[in-house]
Amino acid sequence: MFYKKSFFSIAQILLLVILFVGSFSCCRKEPEAEVVEVEEARALDECLERQGSLKFDESIPQHYNVTSTLYNRELGGGVVSSMQIKASFVRSVEEKEVICRWNNVRMFSTRDTEGEFPDGKPLDYMEGFTYSLSDTILTEEFYEDFPEEDRTYMKTLIWDAPWLELAYVAVDSIEYNKPYFSEDLETKEVEAQNFALLKTKNLKLIWSGVAKKDGEECALLEFKSLSNPVESEKDVLSVKGRSCCWGSFWVSLNDHQIEYAVINEDLIMEMSVSGKPIGQVLNMQRELVFDKTR
Repeated sequence: MFYKKSFFSIAQILLLVILFVGSFSCCRKEPEAEVVEVEEARALDECLERQGSLKFDESIPQHYNVTSTLYNRELGGGVVSSMQIKASFVRSVEEKEVICRWNNVRMFSTRDTEGEFPDGKPLDYMEGFTYSLSDTILTEEFYEDFPEEDRTYMKTLIWDAPWLELAYVAVDSIEYNKPYFSEDLETKEVEAQNFALLKTKNLKLIWSGVAKKDGEECALLEFKSLSNPVESEKDVLSVKGRSCCWGSFWVSLNDHQIEYAVINEDLIMEMSVSGKPIGQVLNMQRELVFDKTR
């Protein structure tokens, strides 16, 4: 039962800290990409020279296929259970607010860890679900109309969306091969209702290279945030652990749109029940993919 309740991603909440201290400026498939050598096509120097003059166009909605895959593991690495959610996601900006819309949401869970996931069951109540991205998604009231049996999973999906904001916030100011770091990101805390107090520590982003995705010349932005504490004290249940997250964004050098993104999370936590001397140690691993469709 605990696996079902612990499904949502800690890293998604950690990323929300970034969004709320700053402004919103603005299927599992590996990208068919090739690294661009300096001697090939267009020199890296030319890419860097063009970077300063590029502007991100907020008026164009961005469409993605989203795949979120989670594995609950034993400490030895064996998979206890797994789950996958697939969905269509649209990010747009209206009157300086980031608007999120979900369609075609399907969910599937299994204890069979071999092979591909089936299509999963469709969640009709999520069809066309639209909202403004803000800290209200951390409140229980935001989810009160969702079916109780799916509520935890839909929190996970909705908390996925802010990952894209990390790249959009940094894209106009990041410099090649120089870590992008703000004092605002050094140590921050956020509390999700009915879950836990979470902290970010030293989240850094770096433009590490240039690549091609479906013929589009892209900046490859990589990030990591390691050893983020997670703690919760709820009635007789307490949870302590740490979350590590890392990943990359493929950002077009032509229009600054995100062509592809992959985010990974590894969470180890100990769950203790009052009155019991020995706690249970759990490991959750997760991969999240955004693949632009148009």
